Amino acid sequence: MKTVLIVDDSSMLLNYLETSFAQYEEEFETVFAKDGMEAIEIIKSSEISLLVTDLQMPRVDGLGLLAYTHKYHPKIPCIVMSAHGTPALIENLQSDILQFIEKPFKSEDLASAIVSALQEDRPEGSLSGISIANFLQMIEMEQKTCLCEVQSPGEPTGFFYFNGGELHHAVYGEYKGEEAAIKLIHVENPTINFKQVPNRPIPRAINRELTGLLLEAMKKKDEE
Repeated sequence: MKTVLIVDDSSMLLNYLETSFAQYEEEFETVFAKDGMEAIEIIKSSEISLLVTDLQMPRVDGLGLLAYTHKYHPKIPCIVMSAHGTPALIENLQSDILQFIEKPFKSEDLASAIVSALQEDRPEGSLSGISIANFLQMIEMEQKTCLCEVQSPGEPTGFFYFNGGELHHAVYGEYKGEEAAIKLIHVENPTINFKQVPNRPIPRAINRELTGLLLEAMKKKDEE
């Protein structure tokens, strides 16, 4: 029997899903956690087939949980659920590893996504299959402070630094700031890792809003 770990800090949602998913007990069993820290303990001690997580949670949040899962259990596929999706974001999140479901949702919609995910033969993966543009929008909507490493075959390693959901800095090879961010947005087939934010202050090198950067990157790509 495959085990699905569902993580959310809403007891009401977890109770709703536990009751609703009783009808799927022959297809998968569910375990629940109220935050990322509790989920990590479950992953350490149990064989988890699929992770379904919210992003905004106390203690260890969803992005921290995804980072841990990628690093230590890369074979576990993930479904992200959040109340901050946009139609464009959801439409373009076409990943074998990371799926997105917008809140509020019906239990049968999440169950369908779970069943589909469990039926697929998935390769080892991480936060891949998501475009840089969509990933940046997700971080902005969740108002995260984080340092993200971007890797892609044949490309220099890049970094994005967000402070409270605002893009403050980017580095890509010899490029820094806005120029680095625009070039990174063009990177295809990226793998994204969350790194520990350094204790020292990171100076702000990007003052333009993310929407403006995305439009500029799109414009440059069209020109090329």
